[in-house]
Amino acid sequence: MLPVFRDEELRQKLEAFLLPLYQDLDGASHVDEAERIGDIARDLYVPATPVESRTLELLLAFHLLGHWLEKVGNISRTVLAVGGIDEADLRRTATSIRRLSEPTTGAERAVASAVLIDRAGVRGLAERLAGARREGRSLAEVAREALHEDEVPEWLSDDARAELERRRAQRNAFCLQLLDET
Repeated sequence: MLPVFRDEELRQKLEAFLLPLYQDLDGASHVDEAERIGDIARDLYVPATPVESRTLELLLAFHLLGHWLEKVGNISRTVLAVGGIDEADLRRTATSIRRLSEPTTGAERAVASAVLIDRAGVRGLAERLAGARREGRSLAEVAREALHEDEVPEWLSDDARAELERRRAQRNAFCLQLLDET
């Protein structure tokens, strides 16, 4: 599933701890999303040290939970349940999660880029289209909105920018075809 720690026991404990937290109230799991984002981030960023690697993996493990680590008791709950992770690691991870909109470290930029790339393509559009009906929005509205998304953050690396543009081009072609048929 998720983290790629050298310590297999730690990886298994963290995975077992996180699996229930990745479930929505409707039973949908975010495991696939976490894995996709992790794969993209690891392609974009190769940590230079074991510490940087651990930082990246913890950020990948917890970023989908948003501010969950910041809630009272969740850091100590994680430390007690998982072991092998200390409070300082989790506090740094929570800080990095807060900065994902304006990332400052290599790991943060990789994860923020991966999230952006994951949501930019046809699969990301399909998720938006699935939610559009619940929100009372038409498919055409969602497609037009997607066609206008062209912002590229300045912190994006050249590799991330190229992948983002490639996925957006595929998505835009699909949107144009969808609009042509409506």
